[in-house]
Amino acid sequence: MSLTDAPDAALAEPTQVLEFEIGEERYCVVLDAVTEIIDRKPARSLPDSPPHVVGAMDYRGATTMLVDTASLLGVGSNPDASRVVVFDAADEDATVFGWLVDEVDRVTEIDPETVDDAPFGDELTRGVVRTDDGLVVWVDPPLDE
Repeated sequence: MSLTDAPDAALAEPTQVLEFEIGEERYCVVLDAVTEIIDRKPARSLPDSPPHVVGAMDYRGATTMLVDTASLLGVGSNPDASRVVVFDAADEDATVFGWLVDEVDRVTEIDPETVDDAPFGDELTRGVVRTDDGLVVWVDPPLDE
């Protein structure tokens, strides 16, 4: 069953996404959630933080949580990744997050007919996108940790 078959379809029209890589795996997020893609900056470790939080870095004057995205998604760990996808804060009091990724590939538009439901009930996995180059896992960034 695809997302478009669901009564409360999560994707009713083509949507722009940002594709990125973690190791050999390809993922995407809705482009509207992304503020910027930057090179990794030095981070400070944070005591008592969740295991997937590498530390905090300064991003344009805001303390930004740097997340080991591979660990967050349960596909290993890569705390040394060189690129950061910075996500827009939900409001000015929300935490700003930066996901560590190995490589940012492209912005593309996906058609609802190419999106299948996620095979598991993970709250971060929105679906699986079928492309000419293979499957891309569509994930939703957490709004706040």
